[in-house]
Amino acid sequence: MGMMDPGSVVWFEVDTTDPQAVKDFYGSLLGWTFQTVPTPDGRTYTLISADGAPLPMGGFWEPAPGVGEGFVLAVRSADVDADIARLKDHGADVVSAAGPAADGGRSARLTDPRGTHFSIWQSPTQPPAADAQPDAAPGAPVPGSLGWFEIGTADIETSKTFYANAFGWTYIHDTGVASRTYFAAVTPGDTMGSGGLADTGTSDGARDYAAPQFLTPDVPAAVARATQLGATVESGPETTAYGLTHARLTDPRGNRFLLFTPPPMPPQG
Repeated sequence: MGMMDPGSVVWFEVDTTDPQAVKDFYGSLLGWTFQTVPTPDGRTYTLISADGAPLPMGGFWEPAPGVGEGFVLAVRSADVDADIARLKDHGADVVSAAGPAADGGRSARLTDPRGTHFSIWQSPTQPPAADAQPDAAPGAPVPGSLGWFEIGTADIETSKTFYANAFGWTYIHDTGVASRTYFAAVTPGDTMGSGGLADTGTSDGARDYAAPQFLTPDVPAAVARATQLGATVESGPETTAYGLTHARLTDPRGNRFLLFTPPPMPPQG
């Protein structure tokens, strides 16, 4: 997903009252594996990994935090308490105050000015200098892994401004996406983009959301399998002008996610 600099999306959480349904669906669809670990506050936290990946990419709490169903993207923070004050000045609202994260760090849940949930996470120890930080997931991404994120917004300019001010994101207009206006989001420590902002203002269905996007070798086949497992297709499969194929779905619990296959690699000369 890119570097582990503050401002980068480095994790996701699943809010759900039915953890087994999450395990059954994504285990069958994407081959996810799950490991439950104790946490400092006496609850349990389940780590989510793609099969063959060296590190987990997300997790969920048991019992659930009581904020409904859905995926929440987590952004790395150097100082959660300072960031909360700063983000409120930019129009964010606090949903869950700063407190212990599952790994002993600190985290907080907020909403952006459009009401979309996100979290900020601070590691248990202060991270080293940016040039010494490792990638969040070394090596090539494996199928089922978190390879991108997408924020859908019916007010693209408000959302672009918020995340630029909040986390230092910059944007590249992706003219290869034909169905809507789309901007690749370049997060700190990144050069090519690790997520995107999609303009949903003129589309039907989903209006504002934040969702993880998972790598699959065959989007149409994965979409067909997902629907067999009870998912609903919201858009796609669609192929961009440069050959990336993607689709947006909701799982049987109503949680929104995306699937993508990168463009074919050019032949090696």
